[in-house]
Amino acid sequence: MALLGSDRDPSADPGVDFYRFANGGWLDANPIPAGYGSWGAFEEVGRRNELALRELLERAAEAPADALDGLLGDAFAAGMDLEAIEAAGLEPIAPLLRAIEDDPAAALPALHRAGIFALFGWYVTVDHDDSGRYLLWLVQAGLGLRDRERYFDPADDAVALRAAYVEHIAAQLAHVGFDAARAADVLAFETRLAGLHLKAEERRDVDRTHNRRTPADVEEYAPGYLLAIGAGAAESVNVENPRLLEALPGVLAEVDPEVLGAYLAFTVVRTVANALPKRIDDEDFAFYGRRIRGQQEQHERGKRVIDAIGEDLGEALAQRYVALHFAPEAKERAAAMVAAILEEMRASIRTRDWMSAETKLRAEAKLDAMRVKIGYPDRPRDWSGLSLGRTTYAANRLRATRFELDRQLAKLTEPVDREEWEMPAHIVNAYYHPSLNEIVVPAGILQPPLFDAAADDAVNFGGIGMVTAHEVTHGFDDQGRRYDADGALREWWTPEDAERFKALADRLVAQFDAYTVLGDLPVNGRLTLGENIADLGGLALAQRAHARVSAGAPAVDGLTPAQRFFLSNATLWRANISPEYTRTLAGIDPHSPRSLRVLGPVSNLEAFREAFGLADDAPIMRPPGERIEIW
Repeated sequence: MALLGSDRDPSADPGVDFYRFANGGWLDANPIPAGYGSWGAFEEVGRRNELALRELLERAAEAPADALDGLLGDAFAAGMDLEAIEAAGLEPIAPLLRAIEDDPAAALPALHRAGIFALFGWYVTVDHDDSGRYLLWLVQAGLGLRDRERYFDPADDAVALRAAYVEHIAAQLAHVGFDAARAADVLAFETRLAGLHLKAEERRDVDRTHNRRTPADVEEYAPGYLLAIGAGAAESVNVENPRLLEALPGVLAEVDPEVLGAYLAFTVVRTVANALPKRIDDEDFAFYGRRIRGQQEQHERGKRVIDAIGEDLGEALAQRYVALHFAPEAKERAAAMVAAILEEMRASIRTRDWMSAETKLRAEAKLDAMRVKIGYPDRPRDWSGLSLGRTTYAANRLRATRFELDRQLAKLTEPVDREEWEMPAHIVNAYYHPSLNEIVVPAGILQPPLFDAAADDAVNFGGIGMVTAHEVTHGFDDQGRRYDADGALREWWTPEDAERFKALADRLVAQFDAYTVLGDLPVNGRLTLGENIADLGGLALAQRAHARVSAGAPAVDGLTPAQRFFLSNATLWRANISPEYTRTLAGIDPHSPRSLRVLGPVSNLEAFREAFGLADDAPIMRPPGERIEIW
């Protein structure tokens, strides 16, 4: 894999706009395709993976080799059968709609068992106090505009969006036989719910979101709910937002049952719209696709069905993908790179002058205990008990969701399975799990231009190496650092070290708060803090690890190894993003805009300045005394 000169913009000054210098040629040559809200390196890899997935799904649909192929083939065939979807009409969701009509309040458990999370939602995850057990979480959910702030923003574009949202609600209610005149009331009801929701940045704060309650506590504001969803085995429950859950009885006592019914019916529709007849699917796209994501047209049908199968049968799809598209040597090369980065993190811990010897020892113990999973799970998941039809797409999706939720509930009486992955292996992403203290790098992201087993170290350390280092750093960001080596949420830092860390983190908040996108749209430095710490620390760790392993390496195409490292990293974040999608992400995404994931970190790195021979006062660089180094 080469770093192409045509991808760069030689007219741009790397000391002023390194993002443009590294990516300008590519950005100009790659406008956003009509079916997308953004297009960049991650989307490129995702699209290539989708083509591979489509090929194997078509083969499974035509001539399944075994039961797993049969499951995937049936799911794909049903999703592609538009005539059958039209013929089924509303029948797949009719039982839910009838339950809402009969008694809206009583319908909530049935909706939640189908994965339709109105008012609030739930899931099962590892217990933050004991990583050997599972814990049921009740979480805030149910807002159609997704971003809480859009319900209250007085700006003209937000007012226009809310007006369009009312029209959208009315259209979808009419499609399922509910009173379209209630659409404005649904918005008012959601606005009241939004007022009880935590802000996006508040949801990152473990002190706000970790609130253990007994089943008896839950019974006070949701009588019979735990038993009704099948969670009677829960010995305790975490309530993400107690204010919301505790206020719901009063809210529901005051709302007109017809308004509640309209809200619930609309929530059903927007949850499963892409599996319903064309009139509903098209209306969903008109609002969420065009207005929220800035897409010019729908994704082609095959991609949308593949995305849905990824949600419903992700591990099954990934099992087939890795067998065909992930070579053992790729895993070996990635593992060696991760080992180098972990050692660099160890060196970083040992050399932090703001951290005491006591906390350093505990930090090293956490690093020693950190597990690394690369490629794909060693043990395939069992899908026995799930059957799908070839002409029942919406019913299939509901059935698969119910199957998964049953699986989650069954965990409540089982020990934690540490071999399980929380992301299918074909996905172009990676993650750190704080309660398990592990990083996971799926096969889907270990693909060019993010990773190439045949490429030189500079390209790989700047690409997937930085991604891996980013995930390692998440174990020591503003929230990840709160978990100890065993994944327990407890205070293991000395008070003085914690305050010094917070002071550094606050400086990073201020740096990103000062950025804007689209001219006047501010970046939320508090919402993006964890990812900004991981970007800054990940780039620094990957750079130092690369410098160590590449000592003496020759220049390539006139570029030093250090220059190639930073250019490779910049290509990782190249992307064109629609204004609509940019605005959406600014309110809900804990990641900074992609250009700032390049410009923000490098502005603090002396190694970047040296690599390109920039002056200390180059416009891209923060003044020496203001540069931030955490890890």
